[in-house]
Amino acid sequence: MDAGRRGFLGDAEQAEVDFISTSEFQFAYTMLYSPTHRARMFALFRHPIERQVSKFFYLRKATWEPTYNERWQKMSLTEWASRERGENNWMVRKLVGKDPTAELTPEDLKVAMKIIQTKFVIGLLDRYQESIHRFNMFLGVDETSPRSQQCMDEFTEAKASNKRGKKNDGNSYKHPEAKEGSPAWKSLAQIHSYDVALFKFTRQEYGNQAHLLQGDGTTAVN
Repeated sequence: MDAGRRGFLGDAEQAEVDFISTSEFQFAYTMLYSPTHRARMFALFRHPIERQVSKFFYLRKATWEPTYNERWQKMSLTEWASRERGENNWMVRKLVGKDPTAELTPEDLKVAMKIIQTKFVIGLLDRYQESIHRFNMFLGVDETSPRSQQCMDEFTEAKASNKRGKKNDGNSYKHPEAKEGSPAWKSLAQIHSYDVALFKFTRQEYGNQAHLLQGDGTTAVN
C-alpha cells in the first residue's frame, strides 16, 4: 500500500509507514497524527458484557498477570457481577481520554460515538471473517495471494483454538457465557451502561459502513 497516498505518516523527519498497531488510542491520535498526517483506524469491537465476563474467567486463573485476583476463584459470575470491580465503561473512557475515577456524562458518550463514526473502519468480533474481509478490501489486500491466505488461515486457526478451549497466543480461553437477561447480565449492563450504548451504536454503524466498499457482499447489521 502507498502510505503517502493513504495519508499516513511520511515526511523528511518521519519514515513512511503503512500500518501501526497499538492499544493506546490516545497516544496514537495525539502524538503520531495531525491534520497533515492523517490515518484511518481499524478495530474489532466486542460486546462490553462479553468482554467483562471473559475478563472475570481469565483473571481467575491467569496467575502470571499483575491483575490476577485469587479471591475471584471462589466467586460465581453472578456474585462478581453484582458490583463494580475497579473498572466501568472502559471503551468510552479510552476514546474520550477520561481516567477510571472521572465521572462520565452523556456528552462523553456522544463524543465517543462521533469518534467511532468518523475515524474507524469497524469490525465486529462476532462477525469476524466478514470484518476481516472488509478490512482487506479497504486496504487493498489481495486475499487470493498465498501470503494473504497463510495470514488469514493462521488467525482463523487461533480463533478456532480458543473455541475448542485451548490456550492460544492471545491468552484466551473458552469459558461460560452470561445469558442475556440473567442477573449477571443485567448488573453488568447497568455498571457499563455507556459502553453498552456505544456498542449498540457501533453495531449500527457497522451496517452503515457497507457503502464504503463496493461489491463486498456484506449484509447490514440490525
